[in-house]
Amino acid sequence: MDIKGTLKGKLNAEELKCLPRAFEVVGNIAILEIPEELEGRKETIAEAVFAVQKNVKVVVNKIGEVEGVFRVPKVEILASKPRSFEGIPKKFIPKALTETVHHESGARYKIDVSKAYFSARLSGERERIASQVKSGEKILCLFAGVGPFAILPARKKKVKVIAVEINQDAVKYMLENIEMNKVADKVQAIEGDVAQVLPGLKGKFDRIIMPAPKNAADFLELALSKAKKGTIIHLYTFAPVEEIKTLGEKIKARCFAAKKKVEILDVRKAGEIGPYNYRVSVEIKIE
Repeated sequence: MDIKGTLKGKLNAEELKCLPRAFEVVGNIAILEIPEELEGRKETIAEAVFAVQKNVKVVVNKIGEVEGVFRVPKVEILASKPRSFEGIPKKFIPKALTETVHHESGARYKIDVSKAYFSARLSGERERIASQVKSGEKILCLFAGVGPFAILPARKKKVKVIAVEINQDAVKYMLENIEMNKVADKVQAIEGDVAQVLPGLKGKFDRIIMPAPKNAADFLELALSKAKKGTIIHLYTFAPVEEIKTLGEKIKARCFAAKKKVEILDVRKAGEIGPYNYRVSVEIKIE
């Protein structure tokens, strides 16, 4: 039974209409976005989450949008149950209720959902990119967060990855995740602003990953300065459905203006963020 079915008889018909269609689960934490109309029913909804998601041990509610440079949501804890983290080394076991360990594609990521951005919904994108990576690649991951786009390719192939992130808390967890996933010899985490870090990086990269759709496109020209012939750039951005068809040509024109001839390999939806609005993945190859 889904959460709506579980809450029938506990919420009235109008309240049921206000229920979010879905919620995200990161590790053993469920992240809800409960509207104001259900403010007085939050605890009841949290208990229903426990009933339909047996692996969930903590339920939090977003009380603000992901905003600011660090892209971190504000959350409140609605309910919790005792938890255990089997198979996780003692030094990595979460202590705060907003901390968890998320398992994905054979990797493990420690994360505090109140301090750093992480989306389990992007697991397919991370797997897709990692499957394209070839051994020997030198990879640059910008806006790396707690490291999932950087760590997964390193677990699968013999590569070198530089991961740049401005959020100090996210970098702390990324360093733990690099160690927990045993890729310290392959992944280097750098704390800092992409705009300040990139000019000081030496050499060019075979692959550049830019998984911050809100503002990654603002740094496209800077990323191009670290690309060479054959480099693949994975750029994420937001776009309304009517603009997706022309997005590739617009990005191609920007690259041309930056004196880089490119081929747009793929433009695809990577998740709906609202009515007729999407997270979009654009794959660019430098010619």
